[in-house]
Amino acid sequence: MPDATFTRLDGLGLEVTGQLLELDRSVLACRVVEPDDWCRRCGCQGVPRDTVSRELAHEPFGWRPTTLVLTVRRYRCKECSHVWR
Repeated sequence: MPDATFTRLDGLGLEVTGQLLELDRSVLACRVVEPDDWCRRCGCQGVPRDTVSRELAHEPFGWRPTTLVLTVRRYRCKECSHVWR
């Protein structure tokens, strides 16, 4: 597993959970370390609803173009039903 400091993901609040290294590219599976479960509309705590994945370009890992597959938790507010990620 690549070190989050080496890939500079620790400063972004991400943790590497998996990797795929090929000759022409690398893919790093990541997740957000800190939960963001407080509603910005009413201030109540939300409950996890599901997750979504996003693919983002990242600086090269070694000499390979690197893609981050970021898994982001989606929350729903118990009080106002607002949904966020």
